[in-house]
Formats: sequence, C-alpha cells, structure tokens
Amino acid sequence: MTMTLSDLVIDLQARASGTPLPAERAAAVRDLADEYGVDADPGWLLPLLTAAHDGREVPRPVFFDYDDSDRQTYLFELATLLGWKIDSAGEYTEIDLPGWRLYVSNEAHSPTTGRGGSSYTVTRLP
Repeated sequence: MTMTLSDLVIDLQARASGTPLPAERAAAVRDLADEYGVDADPGWLLPLLTAAHDGREVPRPVFFDYDDSDRQTYLFELATLLGWKIDSAGEYTEIDLPGWRLYVSNEAHSPTTGRGGSSYTVTRLP
C-alpha cells in the first residue's frame, strides 16, 4: 500500500511528538491536502517531507522548478495546523518541527542550467 502525503505527514507528526495524532487533527490534515490537491500531486513536497519522516538529512540544496504557490501555501497552512514553528518572508520558508528544519528557498538557481527556481534542504535540529 502506498502512503499518501497526508499519511506521511500524520505519521511524521506522530513520530516527532511521540503520540498519535488525534483523529480530528488527522482529518484536518487530510482535508487540507484535499483542498490543495497534494495527495494526488505532491510534487517536491513528497521528497521534502519523506526525508524528515525517514530521519534523513538533505543538507545540500535540492533544486526544483517553481511551479506555483499552492504547495507553498499548503506547507504554510500545514505548519500552522500542526503547531510547527514557521518563518516565511516570501523569498524563503523555514519550518521547524520536532527534530527537523525544513528550508525552502524561492531564490535558487539550477546548478546545471543556471535557471531560476526553488530549492529545499532538510536538516536535523540540535
């Protein structure tokens, strides 16, 4: 069985907090994913959140084409819903969840072509 992005987030939050996510909060996570269509098409959110879920740092920026703001808005709303610390200034979004920092830059350049886009890193918090 393949995990949806919602399943991954719910499990990530449970692992990070040490307790299962309450049913109503899990339902809110699923509703948010439905609103933004990220379970059907998670794009760059999947490798970003999978790295934190699997306990794997991604310290070197991973470039991706900036697609639209829906995934960024989803990530912001998800962090708010789950009580993760968030700092967003347009050109970047930094989210601290228990044990992990997710950083998304919207001012990145492809290391191979030089074209503009976005990048993410995932690092362990001390």
